[in-house]
Amino acid sequence: MNIEAKKKYEFLESISAIMDAHLRYFKLGYDLLSQLEPFIHQVLTYAQQSKELANVEQDKLEKRIQEFRTQAEIDTLRVSNNIEPSTNAGSIQVVGMNLDKSVEPLMLSSIEGEVQTIKQGYLLKRSSSRGDWKRRFFVLDSRGSLYYYRNKGIKPMGYHHQHTGSAGDSSGVFAKFRARHSRSLSFNEGTLGSRTVDLRASTIKLDTEDTDLRLCFRILTPLKTYTLQAENGVDRMDWVNKITAVIVSLLNSHIQQQHVEIPRPPSNVTSPNSHGTSEIEQTGYRAEPISSVLRKIPGNDVCAECSAAEPDWASLNLGILLCIECSGVHRNLGVHISKVRSLTLDVKVWEPSIVELFCTLGNAYCNSIWEGSLLKNESVDEPKATSTSVPKPCAKDVISLKEKYIHAKYVDKLLIIKDALQPGDPPNLTNIWQAVKTDNIQEVYRLLAISETNIVNTTFDDAVSIELYHHVVDAQDSSLESQKEQKEQHDPLACQRIKDSNDPGNCLQGCSLLHLACQGGNCVMLELLLQFGADINMRDFHGRTPLHHCVALGNNSLAKHLLRRGAKSSITDEGGLSALERAMEKGAIKDEELFILLNGS
Repeated sequence: MNIEAKKKYEFLESISAIMDAHLRYFKLGYDLLSQLEPFIHQVLTYAQQSKELANVEQDKLEKRIQEFRTQAEIDTLRVSNNIEPSTNAGSIQVVGMNLDKSVEPLMLSSIEGEVQTIKQGYLLKRSSSRGDWKRRFFVLDSRGSLYYYRNKGIKPMGYHHQHTGSAGDSSGVFAKFRARHSRSLSFNEGTLGSRTVDLRASTIKLDTEDTDLRLCFRILTPLKTYTLQAENGVDRMDWVNKITAVIVSLLNSHIQQQHVEIPRPPSNVTSPNSHGTSEIEQTGYRAEPISSVLRKIPGNDVCAECSAAEPDWASLNLGILLCIECSGVHRNLGVHISKVRSLTLDVKVWEPSIVELFCTLGNAYCNSIWEGSLLKNESVDEPKATSTSVPKPCAKDVISLKEKYIHAKYVDKLLIIKDALQPGDPPNLTNIWQAVKTDNIQEVYRLLAISETNIVNTTFDDAVSIELYHHVVDAQDSSLESQKEQKEQHDPLACQRIKDSNDPGNCLQGCSLLHLACQGGNCVMLELLLQFGADINMRDFHGRTPLHHCVALGNNSLAKHLLRRGAKSSITDEGGLSALERAMEKGAIKDEELFILLNGS
């Protein structure tokens, strides 16, 4: 009999002991937990009751929110339905709208030149192209202009603020910041980075159809619709009330005439050139119609061609004012002869340099050049027929006579005194060089007008009959030494004349009239040459463009003017550096707008 088989009882005893221990352990646990059973049921009951109460409160809150939204939409719809323009005794009134009574006195004060802020603050503006929302700082002033800026900064001088207590109003002011843009923008938009909404032909519409736009309102203009969103309903209605009051005031008063901001250069800002001429910066404003400013110039009270009163068109490059009929004839001549713009419609054109150019010229002086033979004959009491078969038309003459006269005057140049014409004559080139050098704007205009050839791109080599400092290496000489010598003498840093004088303008070889104007620092002279078709990217002997010269002289004002006119900052000189790189050689560029323009062109 196997002894090991008889010992199986030991295994059974062990298993039985373990099972008994487990039984007693779980029985003890059951006895303990069974004592907590009433409390567990109590907690479960309390949790269920709390859940039911929370659901009830949530339902009540959702109902209250829905009631609030419904009431707000009803109130907004009621207000928008009550806003309706009506005419009464020749004035514009708004029914159902509580117009701000403080707006009208502020609007009237702007007639005396005191511009004040009616309301300012941040609004969300929806982009018309991508449909996204961007935060912009809006300003409504007493001239009836609504501006918006990308950033809030330092405001130009000459502005006076008045707090209205409106939501979003503050005592902050604005300044120049990054300009995007487009170089064709006007001075107030291009340099300040702002946009202007014309309120005279605008209407306000509250967006009540879409519940997602319950804090929004729209400004509808003939050219664009602006969708704006306020922070709350009170702020939205305040903006709507004040803008509506401004529109009504513009339509009811004499200040509805369009005003153009004409900057006045500050007396404490001068360009860093030897002449010390003032920079054309947009730091001051004068609320005066551009037509009134230009018509005060001698001869500008009548059309330069037919003497019609109050001309409201102009030729930018010729510097004259025209009536609407003669402007159509000028437009048909082509932009290479006459660049026609409106005094009232083409607001962006009238930058400070253009206005100052017109103030320097005027119809009286320009006609003394283009109608020299007529004026000479009148002074000696000779009949007009003896000098030309094309008589000067009057305002009531048919347009065919005006066309014939204008074509003979500007295309054929029949009325210019023949004795003054010296086409291709070297002294003529010398005279215009000296005129630009001495900032004689009227003389430069006269020489450009009487010349039968285009001399606006006259260079130093053509005008000054002296031996050139740098000698051009013969192109047929292809030796390495000759190529190295040529490369070294073209580098502006290797020019001995520039080294000796430490003046980038001391070497004028290959420079054009535009280069010379940049040396003088006169923005008006620069504008005159550009209007007559000067090559803005022409390079001198050292490969420098006019922009390079402005950067080298530290004349940021002219550099920005050239960049807005289409100058390319990517062009490198013979030293292999662009205008931006030359500017950075002089240290950090503190003018943020110049830095952006140099990077973007």
